Amino acid sequence: MSENKTFIDELLKRTNDDRKIALATVVKVSGSAYKREGSKMLIDENGRTNGVISGGCLERDVAEVALQVIESGLPTLKQYHLDEDLVWGLGLGCPGTVDIYIEPVKQTSMAYLDASGLHEPFQDAKKIDPFQKWVKCLQQEKEGVLATVMNTSSSKELFQGSRVFITTNNQVGQFFPQELNRTVCDIAYQKINQQSPKSESRTIYLSNGEWVDIFFDVNLPTYELIIFGGGHDAIPLSKLSLQLGFKTTVVDPRPAYATTERFPGAEIISVDAEKYRSHVVIGPRTYTVIMNHHLERDQASLEFALNSDSPYVGVLGPRSRCNKILDSIQMRDEQPLSQLHNPIGLDIGAESSEEIALSILSEILAVRNGHGGGFLRSRKGIESNRIHQPLVLDVRETKSDCLI
Repeated sequence: MSENKTFIDELLKRTNDDRKIALATVVKVSGSAYKREGSKMLIDENGRTNGVISGGCLERDVAEVALQVIESGLPTLKQYHLDEDLVWGLGLGCPGTVDIYIEPVKQTSMAYLDASGLHEPFQDAKKIDPFQKWVKCLQQEKEGVLATVMNTSSSKELFQGSRVFITTNNQVGQFFPQELNRTVCDIAYQKINQQSPKSESRTIYLSNGEWVDIFFDVNLPTYELIIFGGGHDAIPLSKLSLQLGFKTTVVDPRPAYATTERFPGAEIISVDAEKYRSHVVIGPRTYTVIMNHHLERDQASLEFALNSDSPYVGVLGPRSRCNKILDSIQMRDEQPLSQLHNPIGLDIGAESSEEIALSILSEILAVRNGHGGGFLRSRKGIESNRIHQPLVLDVRETKSDCLI
């Protein structure tokens, strides 16, 4: 999600300079490609670009199309067939089909955002459009989904570029008919509640036989990593975590260890265990690693983490020691501890602190993304994996519980 933050910073910068700009977004990928759905590139009226949407084989042509879009003020959906001869001739390895939606960015929308501040309430939704709310969502690093019509068989109520913006309990804009709106809302809620949802296009079939292609552009708050313990081996873990885009926090009661000099870029919380509840916040997208090298602090940290919403609780050290801690806090047989990982990390033969940090973060990424962490060479059909394919949803066979 850090790419979205970079994108929005550049978007606001360019609109503040009064330059006409277009936004190009990868909305569908079939087969293999260098970038995935949701990748974005900005193009200004002078043809200057910011962002990456391919391995270098599409940017020039997309920029040319974007200049036409800026001139006409009309969006366009363009499909590129990247045959293997073409991409390998360019020194790239990304054969496949890529759909890119190129649209002008309205100066009035961005001017409104600059003037309104970041905390304007949703009750003023009638004054703004879904794109404006989505931009604010990126600015605030909040959760939200922007649903955009890419194509449709309907000629009455829907058109390319129609949008709805959805958060956990709010919606800006509305699709018609209502069954489409409910289905889009349900899909958006599902994505918001997933640990690592992907932006993607889906084809939705309606009960009247019509169909609609919808692109779901997903933004989530920054993932977090909390490290209990500020020892020497926590330093490379914090550094790598920050490089991977995690908001990183180090918790250690020892003033000599919990310092910004040792952990630049990380938040430092120097409190004893009895103050965890008032100073340490663990949410559903907060990953925790316990490496105090101190039995009592490890016991307190583990009990606190296991009673939180953390999807991943990693404990450094051998299994026998972790079992001893679980026995001491009476949690070993109390419940299935699916979020507990011990020994911690992927089996890569790590020995140094830097290698251990890589092993731990690799496991966290695998858990977050729902992958097993094995060798890619052992994975069958990776070129045409289903996660790369657009999904089709038939609302005629799906019951929706979404309330609008």
